[in-house]
Amino acid sequence: MDKPDIEVSLCNKQFLMLPFEKGTRILLRKTVDRYANLDSLRLPKNQDQVRVVSYKGGILLLAVIVPKAIEQRVSIKVTEDFLLVSYSSHQGEKYLSYYASLSLNYLLCKGDSADFQEFY
Repeated sequence: MDKPDIEVSLCNKQFLMLPFEKGTRILLRKTVDRYANLDSLRLPKNQDQVRVVSYKGGILLLAVIVPKAIEQRVSIKVTEDFLLVSYSSHQGEKYLSYYASLSLNYLLCKGDSADFQEFY
């Protein structure tokens, strides 16, 4: 399956940049799904595996706990046009890990989109 023409790029090799809908701070589920690791789309997505750790300095920090795995941290920062996502297991990939996808699904709350304006 070909990826559409939405660019996901690395920012300082620490954050993945996911585009918002033009002129908004709204992230669509289809954007998350487009850039998720294909294997992560097949894994279970239980929202009770994610908890908010903190919100400081404009960065939302989430913890993801998966049975038989080490807790992973996901950091999210809202900019004017992009949602920046970083995670503790990030090793330069240009796609979202299972942990990042799980965290974003938690924030989407089973909806098709989420407005991140309050974090801007």
